[in-house]
Amino acid sequence: MRLGRRVIRRRVSVTSVQAFIDFPFDFQVIACHSLYLWPELRLIAQQKLLVMNRIPASRLGIKAEILRKFRRDGVHLFVLAWVLSALLVAVLWGIGELQRLRDEFESVAQRAHALVARKLDQNESVLASVDALMVASRPFEAAALGTFARELLPHYPQLHSFVFFQSVSMSERQAFLHQMSGKFGETFYIRDFDVAGRREWRPAAVRPQSLVISMLEPDRPEAGPMFGYDILGDDYFRPALLRALESGRRVSSGAFELHEGGGRAYLLLQPLFEQEARTQGRLIGVVGLVVFCDRLLQAPALERLLPGLDLALYQGGEASGGPPLFQRLHTSSERDWWPVLRRLEARLPLASEAQPFVLGVARDLRVTDLAILPLLWQQSLLLAFFVFAGLLHLQRMALRQERLQSDEAIFLQSERASVTLSAIHDGVIILRQDHAIELANPMALELMGMDAGEVVGRVCHEVFHLQAELAAEFAEDPIRECFRTAQPVVLAERMQLTSARGQIRSVEGGVSPLFSRDGSLIGVVCALRDLGPLRLRTVAALEASESKVKEHLEKLSHVARLHTMGEMASGIAHELNQPLTAIANYCQASIQLLEGVEDAPAQVNAALRLAVAQAERAGEIIKRLRALVSKRAIETRLIDLNQVVGNCMFLAEYDLKERGIEVVQLLSGYPVAVFADSIQLEQVVLNLLSNAMDALRDEPVMKRHVIVHTRREGKKAILEVRDTGRGITPSSLEVLFHPFFSTKPNGMGLGLSICQTIVEQYGGLISAENIPASGACFRIELPLSRQGEPARPVMPSPDGCGAGVL
Repeated sequence: MRLGRRVIRRRVSVTSVQAFIDFPFDFQVIACHSLYLWPELRLIAQQKLLVMNRIPASRLGIKAEILRKFRRDGVHLFVLAWVLSALLVAVLWGIGELQRLRDEFESVAQRAHALVARKLDQNESVLASVDALMVASRPFEAAALGTFARELLPHYPQLHSFVFFQSVSMSERQAFLHQMSGKFGETFYIRDFDVAGRREWRPAAVRPQSLVISMLEPDRPEAGPMFGYDILGDDYFRPALLRALESGRRVSSGAFELHEGGGRAYLLLQPLFEQEARTQGRLIGVVGLVVFCDRLLQAPALERLLPGLDLALYQGGEASGGPPLFQRLHTSSERDWWPVLRRLEARLPLASEAQPFVLGVARDLRVTDLAILPLLWQQSLLLAFFVFAGLLHLQRMALRQERLQSDEAIFLQSERASVTLSAIHDGVIILRQDHAIELANPMALELMGMDAGEVVGRVCHEVFHLQAELAAEFAEDPIRECFRTAQPVVLAERMQLTSARGQIRSVEGGVSPLFSRDGSLIGVVCALRDLGPLRLRTVAALEASESKVKEHLEKLSHVARLHTMGEMASGIAHELNQPLTAIANYCQASIQLLEGVEDAPAQVNAALRLAVAQAERAGEIIKRLRALVSKRAIETRLIDLNQVVGNCMFLAEYDLKERGIEVVQLLSGYPVAVFADSIQLEQVVLNLLSNAMDALRDEPVMKRHVIVHTRREGKKAILEVRDTGRGITPSSLEVLFHPFFSTKPNGMGLGLSICQTIVEQYGGLISAENIPASGACFRIELPLSRQGEPARPVMPSPDGCGAGVL
């Protein structure tokens, strides 16, 4: 039977150690160093036996041969990978660079489009101003138009000249010639000029309607032949001019070469009528703006921003795909020596009804436009990366070769370490920095009474609690103390481990920190030894425990008697004070009445005065007695409500079991620290437990439950004692804490009054209420103390509670 149990235990131990071996190597070594209490585990740390991988000896030769072959061919693989990566980087760089240049070109094209569109709007604004001038100054005056033109032209560089074509009918022809001869001499005549053809001046034929230049600004000498030019006789301008006369709107002509050879331009025409409705009334003439195409497309700022930019104007509409009306090519530079990689082109329509043009923007991409330096920098980094990776790979291969040579010996030693960790009779629990359980050996699982699947990954305080037995002072949790101080912590004597299932075991041992290579805390190791069997065999320890319990009970009884006497004395003194005062008053009144009587006996007067003195003396004695019983030096210290509940559960365990009452402890996972006298608070909790046991006396055994709950609520420490009895009557709730009130047949009515006095002297509050379909609940609220509290780690449930059943 023993042999079978040993085999089963060995199998479980090997499984748990295998999980421990799968941890990182550094973590395992530090964990074994931390378990300094047991020589077996120190041997594991010294030999460095806990490793990540374990390879059978039969496979070492095969792996070594594979590594040698890969090391031989690794250089070729790295060179091939570098070439492919370099090509990929170059392709991606080329795509990105082309996109960058295209985006830059499109941005400049949009700016050029905005610039040209603004100039076209300026042209139409000038004609709109002329139209407004004609409406404001009726009848028409050519002199006012000329003055307006001279003032306006210097502000618009793209405007070459301002022309007025006067309407001359056949009946007005002689008068017009006579008028113009007086200005230009007898040689003046109306003439024609073929702009698109031979470009020669010749006398114009007599027509029913003529539009002759009678005003030209600026009036330059070389423009003298233009006066008398009949634009209706020119086939090039006639279609645009007829459209303007028919619609009464502004119309632009095609591009033409200037008469004086100054470049190409086009006319922007607007007819003028006498009446406001332009399609009715007599035609006065046509105002024309000669727009200089070269200056219209001139953009020095854009050319400096993006050299090599070519601009062109195309006719809008269906003819936009034809030859350009005008081209402005960039000036040659050293950039043009490099070969052209690609030509970028864009055609942007200009939103103008009178000037329906399309702006063409083009630019040749050359080698000098590419940003070669980033490519060289990327290729250098890529080469450096592959060189570094190759060296690192060779180093790793060398290290792995050395590791394979020692794996066979390490395999045997790791097996020895696994058996050692599983065979020891001490529980080993490894916790991460977030207090979650990383590993627990079979002995630790036996201590907690749970399986590995129920323990690993959970926060330790949800699985077990460590607290001192019958501790009167506040004691910090050893695990939290180790996390806070990063120093080994030895468990105090009479330390108890309470599992989540309510099992309580006496343990000893210690908690040691785990550090990473950089010295930062990464977890702790708890080493626990079960003292339960030892305590059963140790009579001396049992006698000492009974002596301590007896002393504790005597102290509680003494304190209870003192409080009972104090409350009784205070109540009696309060009740006796009024009759003594009445006696003194009656005697004083009797003395005053006897003073008015002549034959009053002197003995009566003396006796009354003695009675008054004795009554006053008795009142003073009662006053001093009340002061004595109400004022006492109390030893307040920092205590944990969880510890107070544990002490009370230990003291009341026999009565609870004898009466068949089940107690559920819902204790906070963190210390609930308050400043108070532990003996007095234990007296309060025991009194509430006693009342709960009395309330459950007549209940069935299966319904006898008491729930003790501790928690934090903001700056308050809460302790609740609930029972599953019949509750408190509404009439009794109002006077429940009054002195000498009791619902028990033989009760004195001082227990809850004393509890209220104790709680209120520490700034707290005690209250009672009925829970529907459950019973009564007594709630104690005390100020929560933060002194001595360790820094809380990041945990899944910051106010989680551990439940225990007694």
